[in-house]
Amino acid sequence: MDDKGLAGKVFSAMIDSRVKLHREPVCNVTGSENVLYHECSAAATDARGNELNPALFMPALERMSLIRLFDRYVVKQAIAALRGSATLRLGINISVQSAVADVVWNAIFHLLEEAPEVAQRLVIEFPEPAWFDAHDNAQHFAYRLKQAGCRIAIDNFGIETAIGIRTPDIVKIDASFVAAARHGEKHVGRLARLVRLAAEQADDVVIQGVDEPMDLLHVHECTTKWVQGHFVKAPDALNWVASNLQL
Repeated sequence: MDDKGLAGKVFSAMIDSRVKLHREPVCNVTGSENVLYHECSAAATDARGNELNPALFMPALERMSLIRLFDRYVVKQAIAALRGSATLRLGINISVQSAVADVVWNAIFHLLEEAPEVAQRLVIEFPEPAWFDAHDNAQHFAYRLKQAGCRIAIDNFGIETAIGIRTPDIVKIDASFVAAARHGEKHVGRLARLVRLAAEQADDVVIQGVDEPMDLLHVHECTTKWVQGHFVKAPDALNWVASNLQL
């Protein structure tokens, strides 16, 4: 299917409320009940109930310069969910094309400014390469969000140089580094150095890709509080490992 066809299916899903937010927790290493926030990923289905592949439709929306409308729609969904639960905290990924503080986003900014109790529970995640490729636009966009009370996270940290980041609240280490740490102390040391660099930039550091018990051992060596990954979602997995490590 071409880009136009994919975009049509996605926008049809938006109109018919067939776009849902799947949540993945960012948990404290001492136990899965302590959650920093839930990162949301958008899932869309066509009129027949078949799931649309984000790996296909997201790039298609970007190529057609329609991703900003989709991102705004997803952020509005997150805001609605936050309004419905006073204890919920959600994170949303933003495309580089979306990180422009213009008329497209004014309504969202106003919503957040009028509801600071909602804004303070919303995390907006910037992919690290996007932060640098569109530095000025992204910085101004992030400034507007922070002024409204939102927290800013840098995703996939470590893929690109860290120069230029201005006071993000959260830095998320790219999953490739914890995967590499399974192959020797040299890679564990590299992960630890990256965590230290991230900690100089932000109050909270998250290690992504924690998919195996071994990964949590390496996280413990790096003295990081927050983790995200398949292992984190397993029932009582973090509690069991934390107990055995005496975290």
